[in-house]
Amino acid sequence: MIKNNSFKNSNKKSIESLLPIYLLTGENNWKIEKSISRLKMRFGDDSERELNFQQFDFLEVSVDDILNVCKTLPFLSPKRLVIARNIHKLSNDELEKIIEYAKSPSPYCCLVLIAETVWDNSNLKNSTRKIRDRLKNFIGKMGKVYDFRPISFRGLESWVRERCREREVRINPAAVYLLTNFLGNDLWNLESEVEKLAIYVGKGEVIDQKAVQLLVAGNPDINIFKFLDYLSEKKESEAYSSLRSIFYKTKPAKLQIESLRILGTMRWYFKRLLKIKSLIEKKIDIKQMEQILSAKNFAIKKLKNQQKNFSKKDLRNCLFYLLEADEGIKRGKQKAEIILETLVSKILNI
Repeated sequence: MIKNNSFKNSNKKSIESLLPIYLLTGENNWKIEKSISRLKMRFGDDSERELNFQQFDFLEVSVDDILNVCKTLPFLSPKRLVIARNIHKLSNDELEKIIEYAKSPSPYCCLVLIAETVWDNSNLKNSTRKIRDRLKNFIGKMGKVYDFRPISFRGLESWVRERCREREVRINPAAVYLLTNFLGNDLWNLESEVEKLAIYVGKGEVIDQKAVQLLVAGNPDINIFKFLDYLSEKKESEAYSSLRSIFYKTKPAKLQIESLRILGTMRWYFKRLLKIKSLIEKKIDIKQMEQILSAKNFAIKKLKNQQKNFSKKDLRNCLFYLLEADEGIKRGKQKAEIILETLVSKILNI
């Protein structure tokens, strides 16, 4: 069965109702990560799911090892949850092993296979397309396949309004227009800004054009991009100093809002570093990079220099740490400034 939406209301369903295998594909990273979060919520908080939740990357762990974990009985739970990323990077022989597992998956495991790419890519070799089709068909019989496509620019307005409804605020058309024009279809940044705007106006109120101009355009006295340069260049003292300068210039009542804004900008920037690293590997020239990233020549050169400080794995870890920090701030686990300084420490020491 093939779907094109996320796991809705999954926290209200029992663990037993989870299917044994899922395939999540597509370039909409936001929907993929939200679906994973909903699945994880079924297993309780971090401490409750610790023994029955494993997350792997096929680039780092073998198919055999991951499938062996899937066949291991869970501890005091009907099922264990196993997330396995980058399935699209596997060879045909490795995909065959997963097909064999998908024919008769363990009833005591929920295996979620992630491919942040177009699964049915017409540019693939014919043999790879065929084996991907077979895998998708077997998973469709025993579980579900979800295709998460990017939201079109036209669809962004309703998406933004839905995020506002979730936070019990409204947004007027002019504000939606400004917000989507500032941030495009970067759903992570959009969600972060909606969260910040909702806190600013308060429940039941309306987000207007002035609020977007004030908060999203940012305070010119606070140079987040200078902080990002120091962080990306691994300049420890300067990175901490510039971050603390941002906190110093921010009113205590607005620290949470400002911290979410910083996280959103950091996520955007590290995704660009990961993107340019991929473009370099593909031997794309600077002119094409300028078009792909909508950036000037000097900005591309700076990104090219900064990406040298991180491997692809490092950058993926940075994005994961950013998600953790975002969740920590929104749940109020610690003071926002402590969470951000811890995040900076992780990135500097990666």
